[in-house]
Amino acid sequence: MAAELDAPGKSTRGRRAPRLRAWHLLPLLVFPALLIARSGPLTDRRDELLWLTDTRTRPLEPRLSVPAADVHRPYVRPREERPSIAVPLRELARLEESGDRAGIAASYLLHGDPQQGLAHLAHAPPSLNRDNDQAVAAFLLKRHDEALTSLDGILETSPRHPQALWNRALVLREMGLHLLAASVFDQVAALGEPGWSTEAREHAASLRASVSQRDTSWKRTLAALTKLAQDPTLPIPLEEARQHPGISRGLFYDAVRTAPTSARVLALLPLAELLDRIHGGTALADHTRAVATRDFTRRAPLAAEYARLVRERQPASAEFLTRLRGAGEQDLLLGARLLSPEAQSPPEELEKLAREWDDPWIHLLVQDELARQEGFAGESWRADQRLKAALTFCREKRLRPRCSDLLRKMSHSATSANRLSEAEETALASWREAQAMGEWGLESAALRALAQAARFQFRVASARAYLLEYLARDPDSCGVKNYVHRNLASLELMRLRPKEARRAMVLAQECATSVDLIGAWTLTDLMRMDPRPEDAAQISAELARAEAKRETPGRRMLAQLVRARFELLKDRKQGNERLAALIKQAAPLLATDADARDAVAVAYQTMAVTAGEAGAFSEVPGVVARHLGVTSPKQCALIAATEAERTVVVALGPRGQVLGHHDASRKEPLGEDLSGLVPEKLLTLLRTCPRVDVLAAPPLDSRAGLLPPEMAWSYRVATGVAAEPKKKPPPPLHLVVANVETPSGLGLARLSSWESTPAPIGQSMELSGAQATPSRVLEAMARATDIEFHAHGVVDRSLSEAPVIALAPEYDGRYALTSEALKQVRLEGSPVVLLGACSAARLPPLLHQTSSLPQAFVGAGARAVFAATVDIPDSAGRFFQGVRERIHAGATPAVALRAERLRWLREVKGAPWVTRVLLYE
Repeated sequence: MAAELDAPGKSTRGRRAPRLRAWHLLPLLVFPALLIARSGPLTDRRDELLWLTDTRTRPLEPRLSVPAADVHRPYVRPREERPSIAVPLRELARLEESGDRAGIAASYLLHGDPQQGLAHLAHAPPSLNRDNDQAVAAFLLKRHDEALTSLDGILETSPRHPQALWNRALVLREMGLHLLAASVFDQVAALGEPGWSTEAREHAASLRASVSQRDTSWKRTLAALTKLAQDPTLPIPLEEARQHPGISRGLFYDAVRTAPTSARVLALLPLAELLDRIHGGTALADHTRAVATRDFTRRAPLAAEYARLVRERQPASAEFLTRLRGAGEQDLLLGARLLSPEAQSPPEELEKLAREWDDPWIHLLVQDELARQEGFAGESWRADQRLKAALTFCREKRLRPRCSDLLRKMSHSATSANRLSEAEETALASWREAQAMGEWGLESAALRALAQAARFQFRVASARAYLLEYLARDPDSCGVKNYVHRNLASLELMRLRPKEARRAMVLAQECATSVDLIGAWTLTDLMRMDPRPEDAAQISAELARAEAKRETPGRRMLAQLVRARFELLKDRKQGNERLAALIKQAAPLLATDADARDAVAVAYQTMAVTAGEAGAFSEVPGVVARHLGVTSPKQCALIAATEAERTVVVALGPRGQVLGHHDASRKEPLGEDLSGLVPEKLLTLLRTCPRVDVLAAPPLDSRAGLLPPEMAWSYRVATGVAAEPKKKPPPPLHLVVANVETPSGLGLARLSSWESTPAPIGQSMELSGAQATPSRVLEAMARATDIEFHAHGVVDRSLSEAPVIALAPEYDGRYALTSEALKQVRLEGSPVVLLGACSAARLPPLLHQTSSLPQAFVGAGARAVFAATVDIPDSAGRFFQGVRERIHAGATPAVALRAERLRWLREVKGAPWVTRVLLYE
């Protein structure tokens, strides 16, 4: 076949393939007899039609695995988006006859139709070559993270796979990671393929040249302005400042502060005026003239002492700060305060100094420092508000370098709060702003922020790429190498690769032994998974340093967590006591501090899995129940928790029998389908139960397959509704949200309601069209006893970490029903909720916590919520209607779901998706 999939190795990825809709194949299935000339081989012309090989340039920049489509010709990037070329149906029909899915997909990709290409690749035999072509389709659809993940997986198995290497370089280039892309193009060039190697060398040289020019120019300016504050005899670097006014203004203030004479200050006036013209206003020139009038017989010694602090990167002593206050040298005092973040001066002093100095740049520096202090005081919400207000002010004043840095700080704050979508977006904005200005240092700082946002989302390929690009920018810096490799070690542990994590930790410690709190956490895991004699001393030293540092309350909780887990390795009783103490101490912080919430979640997970490891299975239900905030079950329940490579599952039989299983042999992270996680002996015990409550600690609580489809089971979720004396229940109200008029920009079709019988008793109410706004839906839900949603589930990272339900827009444009909004309401009617929104139960990965639409509904008072973890077909309406009718007939939700699920698996063709419908109660 033209598209033989012959790369070594098989695909090991378990990613869900896109569904092949019937109309994708219609022209191939209806017309082959009319279109195929069955006599003789394809002519050259037919090959040209299939693979577009009759042109001097190739139509596709990425490389496909089909040999006939992988012929090198120069590629010319089109000046504008090219329309797709008509696909040759006659030639494709022949490939369809021979079952050559990969060939069909390759032709669709070459003709500019990646969606059709993906549909056919979903039915091609698994192989590395198929994975490569799927990555090409993802690349063409600008799903760079997905493409990079696929290509990294291929290259782990086959490091010299030529097409995957080439395509990885393209993805990295499009992500803006030019130095890393150049190094991958070097690997392609080393393969010696005619044409491809030459083009790869050209790409690598071009990428390096553009990066080198920016790097050299910025560092030249940095060096010139830094020396200006150290040597008052140097000429004023006006040309360098003109090229990079951001770093120049940041360093200009120290040049004024360290000037030993009035004449030297006045010599800086042309530089001040240049920067004022670029940034607007006259603040720098006014300040320069004002300082030149100071009494330098008093100021000069203070300026010399300040210059020493800058040169040696030392904080100011309390005695020096007092001298500056007495001398009235306000600019020196402000500079010294900003150099001394640990100084115990009241925040009011900084604000007063900024007010006296009418300079928006200085105002923003002070706001940044005050936000940092508020974070240390545990007032992260206040710090966030301050940073957002500062960014608004910064944009008004058009101080782009400060805006880029503020965006990076906001990204760090959002990452700490587990607002990971926001963290990524603000880091990207910071990076793009810095690139547009040529501010190399700000670019590098933004890369670090991007890496952390991706790491906490388990997006290993992207996080690793950002880190390696950061390292490639400064490969000789000890601090950079240490930072990158200790974070790479954390990524390897996420993938359950302790040997690789150990190698990364060794590289991190080659030039600096300290590896910070993240390194202590990693070493604690390695003591269990890949132990070395020196680990204990290293962990103790790191924890001592972490506990001595000034940190936020949440970070202090994380340090206590690492110490408790460290103690647990030596003494389970002592370790559990530390974990229990941590949980108690963190309680006041849980509402406002995500780090504290993470620490508590991991503490519970660790207590559960180590109880299983010790064979104390009877302890596990209580631990997980306290974690979830639910009552500990007595019978007919499954309790599950996991941490890294360890899993514990406990079954409680109908008479309260306890049967447990602990496993520490997992070599790969858990997938979306948990089938097989619970051993057969536990399933045998649970099969004697009429229904099973499942108490699953995150991240197990949002995945299908934990129990088999023939069992009636549901996830137990905590309710946020406080227990109150029983009231008369509200009258039955059946609420239907359907035919929603979503914002046109979303491109979503209206979904009509299912054909259903009316609610048995009471009223029915439908919200549709432009009336189905979030506020109207929330108001109606508060009284409903039965709720159906026929609406699209979408991912809008600016609104929520979890999927949202797309509704009609409010007057201000808000269109989404989010889990965060649900937490603010109370569902008085204790409704049964059917979420027809596609993938309503699907969650983006987080490290230790779960927040989803179904859980938010239960937390608001819903009796039961049905939702799917996969995209569901239009026929889902009949399935959910069957479940609802069984509930109205008296069945419990779990029993109703099981009965309808088994009926569909038995009677309906192509309905395996019903096993991915979850129930939360």
